[in-house]
Amino acid sequence: MMVLQINEEDVKRLVNINDAIYAVEAVGKSIAAGKTVQIPRARLRMSNGFLHLMPASLEEEGYFGYKAYTSFHGKARFFVHLFDSRNGELRAIIDADKLGQLRTGAASGIATRVLAKKTPGSLGIIGSGYQAESQLTAALAVHKFTSIRIFSRNFDHAADFCKRMSVETKVDLQPVMKIEDAGSCDVVTTTTSAASPVLFKEMLKSGCHINAVGGNTLIKRELDEHVVDAADTIVIDNIEQGKLECGDFIPSLEKGRLHWGDVLEFGDLFNGRAARKSDTEITLFKSQGIAPWDVALAKVIFERALQQNIGTRLQL
Repeated sequence: MMVLQINEEDVKRLVNINDAIYAVEAVGKSIAAGKTVQIPRARLRMSNGFLHLMPASLEEEGYFGYKAYTSFHGKARFFVHLFDSRNGELRAIIDADKLGQLRTGAASGIATRVLAKKTPGSLGIIGSGYQAESQLTAALAVHKFTSIRIFSRNFDHAADFCKRMSVETKVDLQPVMKIEDAGSCDVVTTTTSAASPVLFKEMLKSGCHINAVGGNTLIKRELDEHVVDAADTIVIDNIEQGKLECGDFIPSLEKGRLHWGDVLEFGDLFNGRAARKSDTEITLFKSQGIAPWDVALAKVIFERALQQNIGTRLQL
C-alpha cells in the first residue's frame, strides 16, 4: 500500500487561508445537511501528557480520518491520517500543525462573515500567538476593517506581531496596551490560553460579534459569564463536544441563564438558523475545533499534493 507523507513545509506550500475557508465552508454545508459523522475529541491521560484523538467521516467526499496529537511538557505534535472511504485504505499522513491553525482561523472567518454586522469597522484580537495569525488573515479575507487592534499581556509581543503581520497582510495593525481597546471593537476575537476570563461585558460594543477560540477544556475560560449572558445568538462548533469541553459556558449553564437548547451549531451558519437579526444584537461563536474541519482540509492538501507531485511516498 502506497501512502503519501506530507510534512509541514509541504502543507504551507499547498494551501492558504482562502483554501481553508473554502474547505471548512464546504464541510459546514455537509454538516448542515447531516452528511458528516464525527465523534467528540477523546483524551487519553498519561503521567507526563496526553494523547488526543478526533475522528470524522466525509463519506460523500470519499474520505474519512482522524487527527491525533500529543501534548507533553507544553509541546504538541499534530498528525492527520486520511483514509479512502471506498476501500478503507490509508492514503496520507499529514503533519497538521499548520493545517490546524488554518482550519481554526477559517471557521472564525466564516462565523464573522455570517454573524458580524455588514460593515464592521474595527477588529480586536486578544492574544498574539500562533493561532492569532490565521484569526487575523481569515477576518481580513471576509471583511475590510478600518481599525485593527492587537492586545497581548506582553506589549512587546503584540508590537512584534503587528510589525510582522502588517508586512504579510499589507494592512496597518495597532498594538494596544489596554485590553479594553481590543475588547471594544465591532469584531472581537479571543485566542489565549487563559484559565480565567479576559473579556468582560463592560468592554463590549453594541452590535459586536465575538469569536472565542482559546479554550477547549472545562478548566479554561476566556469569557466572563456576563458576556455569554449578553449574547443574543450563540453558536458553537459542536454541542456534544461542547458539553465535554466548554468551560466558557459552565457558569451560565449552572445558573440556568443558558440552556444547550438555546445554542446553535456550526452547521446552522449554512441553513439560515444562525443569522444576525439587527445591528444592535451581540453574537458569539465558540470555537473548540472539530474533526470534520481537519479531514476537509486534509482532503484538499492530499489531492493537491498528488497533482503537484509533492510529498514522500511510503510503501506500507
